[in-house]
This record gives sequence, structure tokens and C-alpha cells, in this order.
Amino acid sequence: MIAARDLLDDLAVIGATIEPAGDRLILRAGAAAIPADLVSRIRQTKAELLTTLASHPVPAMLGTLSCRKAEAQTFECRVAEWLNKNPAPTPAGRCAWCSKFETRSAMVLPFGTEPGTHAWLHAECWPTWHQARRADAIAALKAMGLAPDGLLQSDHDR
Repeated sequence: MIAARDLLDDLAVIGATIEPAGDRLILRAGAAAIPADLVSRIRQTKAELLTTLASHPVPAMLGTLSCRKAEAQTFECRVAEWLNKNPAPTPAGRCAWCSKFETRSAMVLPFGTEPGTHAWLHAECWPTWHQARRADAIAALKAMGLAPDGLLQSDHDR
């Protein structure tokens, strides 16, 4: 049933609808065409889709499933907002992650959007630094009760 639910979720995201009609499925595109890989997945999981749709009304099923993606997107917005509201500025010329000074062969670059909030990092240090900052944001949001239930940090670091 998970494959059918994921498929229904993917259809909801693009605004498409699907409903059972006996042993057939009626698929309607939303504003955009339905990608060929999605149509292929529908064909492969037809029996499972018919069973799933028979046990759940289509609008309720699509609304519930699309909430998972909406919740993840909302959480990502909260993470970004927390990072913007809690900058980690550092002095220019020294990497905030490895603490090494800038050299001719290893420039230290500013990361941040607002003047005075830049963190200075080597380009190769940024991914690890950013992952640590995201972990700080997630921990802070969890402490405030703003993280989805069952959130694993790796779910949002893919």
C-alpha cells in the first residue's frame, strides 16, 4: 500500500487526480501533463491503487497524503528562517569551520545574506559547516516543539 500512497501523493503534488471506475482507473492531469514515469508507475501498481482507492475516498486520501510533503516543505521553511534569524558571523580572513587563515591557495569566502552576518569559510568547509548549522536549527526547532513527529535529521539532509 505504501507504493500506492506515494504515487497518490506524487499525483496530488502536480494537481492530477485518479479515481476508480470498476476495474479501470480514470486519470486526469492537473495544470501540467503527467510525466511518463508516473504513468508507468500507475500501470505497475494498478491493482494496489484500486484497493487503496476503494478503501479511502479520493479527496481525503490525496489531502492526507499531500500533507506529508507540505509538512516537510513547511519544516524546511522553518529551518531556513531559523538560520536567517540566528546568523553565526565570524571575522573575515579565518575559516569558521577549520579555523585556518586565508592563504593565496585557500581563499576564505563570505556566506550569508545580510551585511555583518557573514560567516567566512573555505569553499570545501562550507558543506560540513552548513550541515552542523542545520543540526543546530533542527535541535532548536525540536526544543520549541516545531519539528514534525518522528523527524530524523537525515530525512532533510538528502
